Amino acid sequence: MDKIYEAIKRSFNQKTQNQFLLGLGILLLFLSAWLVLVYLQYYNDKFLPKTYIDDVNVSGLKIEEAREKILQQLNSKIDFKQQKLTLSYEEHFVEAELEQLDVHDNLDEVLTEAFAKNRDQSLVSIIKSHFNPQRYNVGLNFAPEKVDVLIQELKKKVDVVGQEPQAKLIGQTITIDRGSNGTELLVEETWQALHQQILERNLRDLEAQDFMLKAVVNQPIVALSEEQIEVSQKRLEKFIGQSFEFHYDYRKTTLKGQELIDLLKIPEGLNQEKINEFIQTLKTQVDRPSSDAVFKYNPETLVVEEFKPDQDGLEVDALASQEIIENFLQQVENRADENQKIESSFDLPMAKVKADLTLEESNDLGIKEVIGFGESWYDHSIPNRIFNVDLATSRITNHIVKPNAEFSFNKALGDVSDRSGYRNAYIIEAGQTKLSPGGGVCQVSSTLFRSLLDAGVKISKRLPHAYRVSYYEIGNEPGFDATVYAGEVDLRFINDTPGHILISCQSDNKNLYMSCKLYGTSDGRSNEIVNYKKWGASPPLPTVYIDTPELPSGKLEQIDWSASGIKAEFTNVIRDRDGQVIREDYYHSSYRPWAAKYLRGI
Repeated sequence: MDKIYEAIKRSFNQKTQNQFLLGLGILLLFLSAWLVLVYLQYYNDKFLPKTYIDDVNVSGLKIEEAREKILQQLNSKIDFKQQKLTLSYEEHFVEAELEQLDVHDNLDEVLTEAFAKNRDQSLVSIIKSHFNPQRYNVGLNFAPEKVDVLIQELKKKVDVVGQEPQAKLIGQTITIDRGSNGTELLVEETWQALHQQILERNLRDLEAQDFMLKAVVNQPIVALSEEQIEVSQKRLEKFIGQSFEFHYDYRKTTLKGQELIDLLKIPEGLNQEKINEFIQTLKTQVDRPSSDAVFKYNPETLVVEEFKPDQDGLEVDALASQEIIENFLQQVENRADENQKIESSFDLPMAKVKADLTLEESNDLGIKEVIGFGESWYDHSIPNRIFNVDLATSRITNHIVKPNAEFSFNKALGDVSDRSGYRNAYIIEAGQTKLSPGGGVCQVSSTLFRSLLDAGVKISKRLPHAYRVSYYEIGNEPGFDATVYAGEVDLRFINDTPGHILISCQSDNKNLYMSCKLYGTSDGRSNEIVNYKKWGASPPLPTVYIDTPELPSGKLEQIDWSASGIKAEFTNVIRDRDGQVIREDYYHSSYRPWAAKYLRGI
């Protein structure tokens, strides 16, 4: 019985103890909840523990109480009604009172931000704030648009365009203009300086002198010093007499003299803008899609109805072109010996896309490739002459010459008169300059002559002009012209190649440029102009004035340029594919002195 009694007693005590502990736990839980509610209610409208604004402890304070406490301790040295913001550069400055710029402290914003931080009405947030102090600082607010007006006002005073230093090549002499300083106020950078010096700092740390800000200004152009002028002069003199060439599609573009010097920056470096401009101009001239050959002709008469050779699609490689140009310029500049030979002629780097239908596939006459090329320019030509060049080009082009047949320029050209559409332009006849239908036809014959030389075919008749004509010496030495006139004053050649030859000439009346290509079958021959020389120069004749009613009275219009008399000769050496000489064709020209000629209105 005693054991049973003891067991009952222990069971009763344990049950009582458990009930007591449960009750105590519930009491503590309710008490904790009550304390949390009280704690949360206390901080409902107050800053959380360990909140500091400008090192002022505002924990447990309401917003207004915190503002009053901060203002009592905030030791600002700035009087917003009297203090001015001054922006300056050298002697230029602008200023405005802070009040005008809506510059004021941002205390209210900081109070709002600090009060809202970690305020999610949880005990965790409050406890967290005890171990993670939150610190805030009072700074400035401002009206960006008003400050920007102030910056722009200073910019108008500071900005000066300036003048880049320039080099001019006159004859063989370099003259350098030192240029003038250019200045540019950098708005974004000035804003950054304003933020760093004033707007991002604590208000209590700001002094009156902090509101005197130097604007950030760039000098994109700086005038040369005397020493720089002297160094630049020696540098640029290395480019006198130099030239640079890109070859492409039977043409070339050349930079020399002033054009070459313009690719250099002064006092040092390369003018990337000019280099890129040159390359973009090349791309405009060269880039094209591929196109198929078109060749329609009468097999019996060999009259061509339509002809267009196939063309590879071309795209200039701008980066590779730039690298070639830059390397050339640097080699010229860095050469130790002025007599050192530097490569200056390059193939223009391009990507090519083949046409689907080639010229060779379009016919069975052996007309498949270019075997000869010639070109010429005719700047300063009068409108009637330009018209005649176009007309004569259209009538000489697309003629087919059979193997072993002789071609006559005059026969292919046909009648040259006003009846056949030619206009009056100046020609040389019997040693005189006169207006006559067809002036300009010799531009075509001279261009064709150059393509015949390049092809190495047998030229059976060629006559030079009596006088030097300026058009034929643009880009050429004297002696590479061929005059034609009705009768025996003709240009003729014999087709001694394996296939037919098609003459294809084009004139460009916008750029005053023309070219002739001979299409046929190459037998591997090549040509070389050797032993060129000119001698016996004599001064030009007195200027000639030609009266015309087509101009206003007294107005002058130059139609030809003076040239000295001279003799010239060269030999065109023709070799076969093995390098053996086939022929040596000798050409001689004797030009009388030539006078400048002006039209004079009457």
